[in-house]
Amino acid sequence: MQKSAVPVLIASVLTWALLLVCSRALVIGLDLDPWMFTFLQMGSGGLFFIVISWGADAGISALRRLDTWLIGIFRIGTAALYMAALVHVDVLQAGFFGAIGVPVSAFAVCLLFSRRPTRLEVLGHIPLVAGSVTTAFGFDGSLDNPALFLLILSLICVLSASLFAERHPHMTALAPRTRLRLTGIVLLLTAVGFAFWRIVQSATGMTDSADLMELMRPELWAAALGLGITLRGLATYLGFRAAAVAGTHNYLAAVLILPMVGAVLEGIVANHGYGPWPEIGPHQIAAGVLIVSGGTMVIYARKRAGKVATQAA
Repeated sequence: MQKSAVPVLIASVLTWALLLVCSRALVIGLDLDPWMFTFLQMGSGGLFFIVISWGADAGISALRRLDTWLIGIFRIGTAALYMAALVHVDVLQAGFFGAIGVPVSAFAVCLLFSRRPTRLEVLGHIPLVAGSVTTAFGFDGSLDNPALFLLILSLICVLSASLFAERHPHMTALAPRTRLRLTGIVLLLTAVGFAFWRIVQSATGMTDSADLMELMRPELWAAALGLGITLRGLATYLGFRAAAVAGTHNYLAAVLILPMVGAVLEGIVANHGYGPWPEIGPHQIAAGVLIVSGGTMVIYARKRAGKVATQAA
């Protein structure tokens, strides 16, 4: 992992936490359609990044790459599924359950890139899995909560998109404009995918005519465009960049602190009357202890392995 990766990882986690908390507060507080809200958010964020990166090398060449399209497809799944899950659980619960992504990513990286974890790291994965399971049992309705299935699918999409972004030549490029342009293209592709799926839903009767009235709401546009331009593009860019410079497995390990950051931000938002307070009960406390201890062990094991590899070289 590059030394410059630490600030990028921290910035990525903080930005994502702020975006998720603000998105959840607006969707619940203004009773917005999560799908349309996310669609407009991504479309505006993508267009904004494409405009400010005008003249960058990445353009038609990025669209000719299969991995660019795959990143976009997985980003569609990630955003849609996660936002749908946040209607049923808060950011703290979703983040704690997401801890299972760390051992899953380590397993995937081991299979794909032959990066085998040390025994100490494997031991650290055990409490992470236990913390995720404990969190799931703490959902309203326990394992029958729809968020469980939505979050599992979202994690698969996150892992897939991050693995492709880690190896994408435009995201590892030195020119910031090139990286910004790729982020904008992916966001725009994701927004187009959202629109296409909505059309399919309407054509097959999965939605009703009320959707058009929802799209006419000025508060939907104001909230979505505001967050899209200020936070969505930046959060997506930093997430891709963190995966590229730190590796997918390290990026997902850093995301372990997102639930705590999100809970603090949700508390601040709730204190001002703009959203519900995060639910902190016995399940969340037990899960938090397990995840913090497991995450600390994993990070320590990876740092130790990195020092050993450096000394051996």
